[in-house]
Amino acid sequence: MTDKVQLEIKAPVAVVTLNKPDRLNALDFEMWEDIRQAAEALDASADVRVAILTGAGGAFCAGLDLKAGSTLSLPADLSPAQALAHIREHVAHLQACFSRLEACRVPVIAAIQRCCIGGGLELALCCDIRLAAEGTVFSIPEAQVGIVPDMGGTQRLPRTVGVGKAKELIYSARRIDAAEALRIGLVNAVVPAGDLWATTTELADEIAANAPLAVQAAKRAINGTYWREVDAWLRWEGEQAAPVLLSEDRIAGLQAGAQKKRAEFRGR
Repeated sequence: MTDKVQLEIKAPVAVVTLNKPDRLNALDFEMWEDIRQAAEALDASADVRVAILTGAGGAFCAGLDLKAGSTLSLPADLSPAQALAHIREHVAHLQACFSRLEACRVPVIAAIQRCCIGGGLELALCCDIRLAAEGTVFSIPEAQVGIVPDMGGTQRLPRTVGVGKAKELIYSARRIDAAEALRIGLVNAVVPAGDLWATTTELADEIAANAPLAVQAAKRAINGTYWREVDAWLRWEGEQAAPVLLSEDRIAGLQAGAQKKRAEFRGR
């Protein structure tokens, strides 16, 4: 693991911290792998009963880091078919890193504040429970930059807030506040920003005090059918997302996003 994701284990509770505060913990490719390794370390520690996922510097995650080499680049000599295959493999690898956190044997609580955007929201959806601070902004804005929410967003979000609301949020790319996130079931609770950590650790301690075998079996039981289907629906999401990543709109959208401008899309 790099220092961009930190893992602290004080059994029975572990804390995973996204640690790029200067970029609002925006994700680069190294962080995906770090998240996978953190999840594996959680499962390897027999004394851990619950984990907390949070962000350093007072923010959760601002999504994909557009200025850190995090966007996909392809070798120039690839044929269209080769480029598409490369993209599908790349997306599948990143999806698997998020899914590894979701599949942790112990419950994972997301402590969310300030921003939970794009890939950050898709990462939070991999957690069992989401607590948010007042003032937090949520969005899944990929359509604004010409891409598809391909880290499970088209699959986990409908299963969390319902198909209609998920479509509304994905198609419009609009932002919602913490109160709206609570109303639609995106988060479990909203608390004053100064109380978020205490509320999260209190819940973690409450879970950790219960029988760990029972809690973990309950998680497997709740997620059982869902996990059996996860690989298939993530492959389907990747199939839809991959051609869009080769589009002119995607290039225009990411360039505009990096410049904090609104892109003009041409549908090609």
